Amino acid sequence: MNLLLKASCLILFLAAGVFQVQAEEASSDDLISRVKALTAGEFAGRGSGTSEGYAAAQMLVSWFSKSGLKPAFGEDYYQTFPLRGKGWTGNDLTGKNSQNVGAIFPGSGILADRYIVVGAHHDHLGRLDVSLDDSGPAEPETFYAGANDNASGVSVLFEMVKILKNDDNKSRRSILFVCFGGEEVGLQGSGYFVSHSPVELSQIDAMINFDTVGQMSDNRLFVSGVATTEVFSSMVKTANTEKLDLTLGKGGWSGSDHMSFNTHEIPVLFVFGGPYIQYNTVDDLWSTLNVTGLKKIAQYSHRLIKDISIYPDELPWVMIADKLRPDHGSEQNKNTWFGSLPDFTEEIKGYKLAGVFDGSPAKLAGLKKGDILVKMAGQEIIDLETFTNTLRSHEPGTLVEVSVIRGGNNLNFTVVLGDRKNR
Repeated sequence: MNLLLKASCLILFLAAGVFQVQAEEASSDDLISRVKALTAGEFAGRGSGTSEGYAAAQMLVSWFSKSGLKPAFGEDYYQTFPLRGKGWTGNDLTGKNSQNVGAIFPGSGILADRYIVVGAHHDHLGRLDVSLDDSGPAEPETFYAGANDNASGVSVLFEMVKILKNDDNKSRRSILFVCFGGEEVGLQGSGYFVSHSPVELSQIDAMINFDTVGQMSDNRLFVSGVATTEVFSSMVKTANTEKLDLTLGKGGWSGSDHMSFNTHEIPVLFVFGGPYIQYNTVDDLWSTLNVTGLKKIAQYSHRLIKDISIYPDELPWVMIADKLRPDHGSEQNKNTWFGSLPDFTEEIKGYKLAGVFDGSPAKLAGLKKGDILVKMAGQEIIDLETFTNTLRSHEPGTLVEVSVIRGGNNLNFTVVLGDRKNR
């Protein structure tokens, strides 16, 4: 199909999708009632590995069950996984579990065996102290309610369940709705999901992630990942009949669950309501949310997800290096370029490469996706921060020796560091 014809088909297709969904309306009452339920004292902030976090997951199971959608994980709405590392308050998570909770909305027609994951993390920071033995409802000042982060995202996800399941199209992708656990302790739930997916990862065409969408200010919505597949840029704009002030980001590397999918070469969109002053405080309560804005985001997201679900062509993943993470460490030599993407889905010693860019210093030296970089220029590399600091201690053009672990073997490479200005 030539480019002009393909573009014309896309425009007509998106227009049809928008026209078909005008009759559907998101409910402000439902959106805020879900947030109130998730932030109640009996769930005490939904801490990872806690009894209250498990109780909140049970409530999500009941919501999915009442929706009429089938379980995503065989006969179960749960996907239980082991936690590792430390919790928010420093408590040891070893031996504790968390849960992903999910359901499936079956597709139809020739696209039925293709999938979209619509996700939002349900966990938050739990109680203020490390004592997890308390029983009964907690007082508001003793736990992090997490209304915006991320009861708001879970509420929008269930609004999508309510609206999208009533859509009727002859051909559309199946949708996996997943509420992830363990996001606040290192994206552990989404990381486990992509390693134990109920469908082949090759069948997942896109992932849309809602995180912290309850305090949109000045009608401004942030959507990143728009360049992770070619047609996303047009889709996110066409869906905007709410006339939101969209701030678009090309990459999908912000610190939330969509990164687990991006590192597995699945196109992603991250829907984010913006920064807010109650972040990670006990004041992140349902009463602080912008309910009108939450409804607008839900209505916008419905159109967007529907248009993706009925898009007739493939959605090939594109590697984007835009804004991986906030800068760390030394202010020196910010233009020194290595050319890799970090893999945040595993907690390991070293710097694991989620990918390397064509033509980059890393690629030219022979490094590959999956390599774990453990030494650079004689310095031990234990994580992303030590890698960044070591990289910036060298000027572009410098030759450095790097050591990596690949398939259990130790390999050494000489890398000529590049200059970002010359990319």
